Amino acid sequence: MDAQGMANTLWAVSKMGVHDSAFVDVIIGEARPKLTSFTDQELANTAYALAKLGREDKAFMRVLLDIASTRLSAFDAQSLVNILWAIAKMGHKDKFFVSLVLMEAKPKLLSFTEQALANTVWALATLGHKDTAFMGDCLVAAHAKLSRFSEKNLANTAWALATQDYRGKVFVRALLVEATPKLPGFTMANVNQMCFALTKLSIEDPELEHALEVRRAPLDGAK
Repeated sequence: MDAQGMANTLWAVSKMGVHDSAFVDVIIGEARPKLTSFTDQELANTAYALAKLGREDKAFMRVLLDIASTRLSAFDAQSLVNILWAIAKMGHKDKFFVSLVLMEAKPKLLSFTEQALANTVWALATLGHKDTAFMGDCLVAAHAKLSRFSEKNLANTAWALATQDYRGKVFVRALLVEATPKLPGFTMANVNQMCFALTKLSIEDPELEHALEVRRAPLDGAK
């Protein structure tokens, strides 16, 4: 199987949610000596797929990231987000690599989709990586697209801002305005993320607090 075939297979398996460790290990074994022949997108998609499957091979990822680090300038916006999300999901903290990704991502932020923006903010919070200037630019881009954020993206972004202790009032207020009418579509995990954000950021919003209490009522009543 060639590089494209291996990357596409891992991507497909992760999208289908097929957790077959033995099969994935065979693909990793085949891919390991061929990583230098992977395209930029194939490297990013492979990292994303392994993170999605919860399959971490530290030695394999180290080689993959070393190769990717020399090519990041050629990565498109989605590939940058995918590889950043992947290392965050795996808990792979590499401050230098993340800084390289952010350097390449910064001039492309306006082309990021709302999903990409939310994933980027979530990844940085998960990794505990603070870059105030980048975060500011990222949220400027996100502000223009907040109306298209899904319930999950809104909750993940709120959680990320609270985790990073980001207190930019204009963006936070805009996020809450978008989130309030969408609360009926929030999962309980999303509701808990919003509650955490309000508490951590010391936000007083009676309307939103009441709506969150209403959403939590079925869960509390089941205890």
